[in-house]
Amino acid sequence: MAKVVSQETFDSVVLENVVEFDMDIEDAINDAIKEFESQGVHLGTIVKNMHLSEDKKSIVHDILVALEKIKCAADGSPTESDIVEPLATFSTECKVSVAHRVLANNNNAYEILIKLIKKIQGDSALLAPSVKAMGALMEQNSDILTAEGSQLLLDLLKDWTSRNEESRVPEYLARWSTECCLKHEQNRQNMVTAGALGILVAFLQGQKSNSKAIRTTSRAIRAFTLDDDMRQEYGKAHEHARLLVEEHGLIPVCLEMIKNCLNESDTASELLSTVSKLCVRAEYCQEAVDHGALVVINDVLVSFPDHAALNKQAITFLKTLVGNDKVKAEAMKTGSPQLIIAALAKHQSVPGVCEAACGAISFLALRVPAHAKQLMQLGAGQAVVQAMKVHSKQKQLQKLGCMAIRNLVSRVPENQQMFIEYNVEDVIHAALENHGEAVKDVAQAALRDLDLKVNLVEQWRGTGHEISR
Repeated sequence: MAKVVSQETFDSVVLENVVEFDMDIEDAINDAIKEFESQGVHLGTIVKNMHLSEDKKSIVHDILVALEKIKCAADGSPTESDIVEPLATFSTECKVSVAHRVLANNNNAYEILIKLIKKIQGDSALLAPSVKAMGALMEQNSDILTAEGSQLLLDLLKDWTSRNEESRVPEYLARWSTECCLKHEQNRQNMVTAGALGILVAFLQGQKSNSKAIRTTSRAIRAFTLDDDMRQEYGKAHEHARLLVEEHGLIPVCLEMIKNCLNESDTASELLSTVSKLCVRAEYCQEAVDHGALVVINDVLVSFPDHAALNKQAITFLKTLVGNDKVKAEAMKTGSPQLIIAALAKHQSVPGVCEAACGAISFLALRVPAHAKQLMQLGAGQAVVQAMKVHSKQKQLQKLGCMAIRNLVSRVPENQQMFIEYNVEDVIHAALENHGEAVKDVAQAALRDLDLKVNLVEQWRGTGHEISR
């Protein structure tokens, strides 16, 4: 187990180096770091940027100076001149490292900010920097959330759902909510129990004229659909997605908002990502299509042909939807395949778009010969092979490309010759050489269905001994 020291101990050694050995502050810090590291001490939670007080008798941390000013304001009657500057300094310092946030929290920063927010929640000019500071403090530090803080956040979200004034408060509230949930399953479940999902959906709908708030709220909602807490054996990501769809009707809400945001690519991208996270069942995919999801996807691909990130989101959403066979048949009739192949050709240099497109083509061709023929006629095969050539070092893209190739030829043997003309054999062997076991199964399956030479090893022949019963 690694040794640790407190911030106070580290600071005292730095100060001793300055006072006793007449070092300047930078040399004193570097010497202290070397000394502790030579003893096997872990310094990951130690703040190492500091300066001396004017009398050179103590160590000063800017984040603690700012926190002390915030505390004085929270204990009295805070005004804009009292807290805006120290809150800005505090937020900036919190962004520097986890160590800064740990130091602040060890000095009761969370409790101080809760007290301040409660006191000034009716004043948007003071509330915005205060909530921003809370979000900065909780970044990758969500263990500090309490029931009191969670309830305060939800109350503020409800209060700001219908307020139309220009302010960054909604944006900062959504960020705070996101930080509460990332990599913390218990916080998510506690907040869901307290009604957070319904509150956030209503909050999202109330921000129709605030693009930044829409984007941050979308991320806050998606945080409830994650399963990213390694401390928990089982999460409730699927259950939270179900609640958002069935009880709060988020799919049509997102799709309608995307239609109204087609002139704002970043906002449309966040909403697409959110609705894609909700389609975790075949019936949800069908519901999305019934509310015009395929039209929305096509509109996005037509409206933003040069926006690689948005193209990736739209194609990823389509890939999610066509896992439903009925949706797959509908998608092939809407012009989506042409738009996917066009996006793949246009963004050949962007691995994310290529991965999404290869995955979508693979799903569209799966088990349906007519679809495979149509996709090949549109140029899907050549586009997939070219993407694999360009990104030969991208393991996931190579896997998805091999899967797409296999699905395009497995039930349509006449497509084999076209792939051979594209020099597909060398491309697949290059994938095997570069990525080995990671792509072996899908690469060999593609070679087999292309009727090309493939070295298959029999793992067991069923000889040598009887199976014990």
